[in-house]
Amino acid sequence: MKSYQTKKIELPGGKFIEVVVFGDQNIEASSSNHDAQTTVTTEMTTETRTERDLHVCPDCSGELVYPVRWDERTGESWEITLRCPDCEWWHTGEFADDAVDEFDEVLNDGTEQLLESLRTFARVNMEEDIERFVKALATGLIEPMDF
Repeated sequence: MKSYQTKKIELPGGKFIEVVVFGDQNIEASSSNHDAQTTVTTEMTTETRTERDLHVCPDCSGELVYPVRWDERTGESWEITLRCPDCEWWHTGEFADDAVDEFDEVLNDGTEQLLESLRTFARVNMEEDIERFVKALATGLIEPMDF
């Protein structure tokens, strides 16, 4: 039984990172409230659902639901544990291949959006760093001995 998922992501500098997401049947989430740290154990239920939009939370309608664990079942279905980061909703259910394929596409689109944002932020940060460096050179704030 596979309790983790990996994905390789190429960063703007040409380096690759491998993201590993681990899942477990008894998942604990920690939340911090100023000074006190509390641990919340979320119980998951197993049901069969036929929903097509697995990325949408049925409790809060958030569109950030993601898989914590998924296992291929016999036939044309998958058992997937889902989590909503907005309201901490958890669900384990068995889903048909077509719904899982659509969910996988939504996850891939989300990954591409995150990578595009990462590239944009990296470019903007680099431009700002270069502008500050050029300004420091022009005003004499950086001298050869600084290197």
